[in-house]
Amino acid sequence: MSLEDRVLARMATGIENRDPHALAVLDSLESGHARIVGVTGPPGAGKSTLVAALATALRQQAKTVAIIAVDPSSRASGGALLGDRIRMQRLYLDPGIFIRSMATRGGVGGLARATADLARLMDAAGKDYVLIETVGVGQDEVGIADLAQLTMVVLVPGMGDDVQTIKAGIMEIANVFVINKSDQPGADRLEQELEAMLSLEEGPKPPIVRTVATEGIGIAELVEQVGHLDGLPRPIARARSSCHIDHLGIAVRNLKEAVRFYEGIGLTAAPCQTVEQEKVHVAMLPAGESRIELLEASSPDSTVAKFVEKRGPGLHHVALRVPDLQAAVDRLRAAGARLLNEPRAGAGGHLYVFVDPSSTGGVLLELIQENA
Repeated sequence: MSLEDRVLARMATGIENRDPHALAVLDSLESGHARIVGVTGPPGAGKSTLVAALATALRQQAKTVAIIAVDPSSRASGGALLGDRIRMQRLYLDPGIFIRSMATRGGVGGLARATADLARLMDAAGKDYVLIETVGVGQDEVGIADLAQLTMVVLVPGMGDDVQTIKAGIMEIANVFVINKSDQPGADRLEQELEAMLSLEEGPKPPIVRTVATEGIGIAELVEQVGHLDGLPRPIARARSSCHIDHLGIAVRNLKEAVRFYEGIGLTAAPCQTVEQEKVHVAMLPAGESRIELLEASSPDSTVAKFVEKRGPGLHHVALRVPDLQAAVDRLRAAGARLLNEPRAGAGGHLYVFVDPSSTGGVLLELIQENA
């Protein structure tokens, strides 16, 4: 790895960890040169192989490329599982290609929370193209449409009725449909299903490109589609908010019944946990870019138990992620706000602090360090 790449890698790590200095440096950099391409689709569609083939073809045109591969988070370490990175090993010998794997870290929509900032960094570093491969989670993987100038939705033969199942999600964000592994049986049927679906839509229809990424078939056609990016809007130029809502905490009497309700309206709960220091059982349900946190008291003397006894089930607190928790705490103290605890680690290892409702307008506020 060159000195320039090592500096870029350290900067990327700081941005992923929401280091205030790294974020300040990022905000001082100029961007607006790179073309941003998103590659999404269901697991097993061959997205990593396709991205590698596309990067190789762009390098043949003497273009520099950054690849941001969003991997699932390891349950043990919280880091990226690096599956995409392993499949792209042969690209590491090319000094014109920079590859960065990043874990979702609880992010939803197929991206991690810092993906947009990493794209800005690669843009500022002078890369001609930034290829972003999403984690591959299915029909709700639509966050890439807000980030990329062009989104490729990769499908494979044999999906059958699954095309109809997922069309309400990723099918609607495609600028280009890619039928990968098109040498397999069922490719003709899949293309016909796509054409039938697109015939119901008004306006210009996304092109359908057949590829066999392992053999480089169809890659030239994809490069041609990428070449149409000039003049398209650049979503990543938007300003980054300094904080955002992480979750809404809702106190409930019966956690299982509450989870059943929210799953009934389409949310999916993560495995329940018990936070001993807060004396609560917790279930998290991703909802868009934020989450719903259901809280059931695990002890009659917990604050949640007292809350439910006094007010009944309902909104318990609002949680905001901030880039620098300690700086926020210092500002609150200077302003005379009442803090209920010193910054401490939660069940997932994140640092947090609670601010008394008397200081926030009547709602318990939780502040969470952004790198959680």
